Amino acid sequence: MHKVLVPNHSGVHRFACLALYRALLRQCSPSSGVPAALQQSEVKTLFRQRFRKYKKLQSPSQIANALTAGYEALDLLDRARKGGQHEAEKFNSIVARAKMLKEQQAAYQRELRELHPSDPVSPKQIRKEATRRFEEATSRKHPDSPGILERPRPTVSGQRRIPVLVNARGVPFLRIKKPQPKNLSGVIRSKLEKRWNRIVTRDRLAVELLFAKDEDQWDKLTDAAQRPSWAEGVKRALDDVYEKIRKSDKQNRELSEKMWNVVLEERALVRKERSGKKAPTQMS
Repeated sequence: MHKVLVPNHSGVHRFACLALYRALLRQCSPSSGVPAALQQSEVKTLFRQRFRKYKKLQSPSQIANALTAGYEALDLLDRARKGGQHEAEKFNSIVARAKMLKEQQAAYQRELRELHPSDPVSPKQIRKEATRRFEEATSRKHPDSPGILERPRPTVSGQRRIPVLVNARGVPFLRIKKPQPKNLSGVIRSKLEKRWNRIVTRDRLAVELLFAKDEDQWDKLTDAAQRPSWAEGVKRALDDVYEKIRKSDKQNRELSEKMWNVVLEERALVRKERSGKKAPTQMS
């Protein structure tokens, strides 16, 4: 069974097409001596559009026809560059005809859109677009926005929301409402990746410490003990990683306690505001 060859995966085919593409574009440059009568910008645009349109062709006959047309255009441009007025006019007519066909196709598509209006946007697409706009709006923290630990606010417009303390694999944060801001998700992801990298480093150093102890033991047996020993450097690095993990966990624990106090204070204010609204009703 013959092996199926995909043309755009062939290096030889790609090289030949790119060489033809560059040659055509070079022929359109002013430095190549192309006559002023030739519409250089429109010719370049035509070449780019055709190569972009035909770059995914799979049929051998279609590829051969497209390459043949490209080589004929290159030959026509070369003769026009050498002073062939007839060739320049012929090429301009080809460009004008292609431009006219493109305008006709665009007009036809506009008529189709007017005859067949587009389908109404589905609720799923509306939600997707709303999510995209929300992520763009919350990708960066507003410089004037207060910190989360500056809550509770004495007064709020509308109904006061009690935040929820959430534990994201050891990283605490307060969720005010959904959806979650994009910048908050980025901070949480960054903290989790940093902690995981430290854990990976810790495990790797723990293994390396065993090998370092074996090296020290071998040095003792061969009377070639060194100072500092192999294990001392690895042990210092391992202790440093342990300390960083312990310090970050302690900071997260302290932050979670502060956030929980914010939740309790918000709850107390909500109860106070609700009781204040009920009191005038009972008196009346």
